[in-house]
Amino acid sequence: MPYEFRPCDLEMDYESYVKFVIKHHDELNLPYSFAIKLSFISSPLIFGKAMLIFSEEPYEIVGAAGFVYGTGANQYEDREVCQVEVAFIQKAYRRTFVFARGLQALIDQMKAGNPNVEKVQFWASEGQGELERLFTKFSELPGSTKSIVNNLALYTVSFHELEAYCLRFGAADGLRGNEGRVY
Repeated sequence: MPYEFRPCDLEMDYESYVKFVIKHHDELNLPYSFAIKLSFISSPLIFGKAMLIFSEEPYEIVGAAGFVYGTGANQYEDREVCQVEVAFIQKAYRRTFVFARGLQALIDQMKAGNPNVEKVQFWASEGQGELERLFTKFSELPGSTKSIVNNLALYTVSFHELEAYCLRFGAADGLRGNEGRVY
């Protein structure tokens, strides 16, 4: 099944992104009130970039992701850091292929918006079994760290190591070199 990974560039994209993520906010594993979740959901539209994942058959949104350049703690001036605020794929579409292609598309967007990105970071609830196994792969990359703060895990990964990981993964599945965004 082909997928399209489309950056949110138009007002209709922003609206679709917000509606989709709000619809699924209870599934985001964010241990916050709705108001705080809303700030995380919307911040990529102001301080970074958001992306929609479409299934081609039927043509519908099945996932979304968004990141910001910089961190709130540093007034978003530390633009060498990309913080992933939202990453969600509907359960029926969660496959290694979709995740890997989505991660590659997100990395490409980060680099296009700021070629000087050095670090990617994201927060996750501690002790989420399925997610913990996934994030362990990132923790194994050189220079990566995991810190626990108030029952949340902060993962940091070198942008270049994450990009190389995506390239290795793409070469292994035979899909690298396809410069389009429909896979």
